[in-house]
Amino acid sequence: MSLAQSRITAQGQVSIPVSVMRQFGLGPGEIINWDTLNGHLVIEKAGQFSLEDVQKALRLPKGTHKTDEEIRDGIKAAMRAKHAGR
Repeated sequence: MSLAQSRITAQGQVSIPVSVMRQFGLGPGEIINWDTLNGHLVIEKAGQFSLEDVQKALRLPKGTHKTDEEIRDGIKAAMRAKHAGR
């Protein structure tokens, strides 16, 4: 049983049903990603920041793994440094 249905227009556009938008917190201007998984189409809400963005902000080398607490502490330190002296 499907959650909802949409029709693809001749221009390749798709409308997202309001019930789906509400359920997944989507709104006008929101970015969604289209992907495949095991031969199925997967549509997901795009994150605001990529893992690379977070790694750069925390000045972490690629492939570094940190705990949630370490990441929160790093974000706090970066914000303090960025806004110091204001």
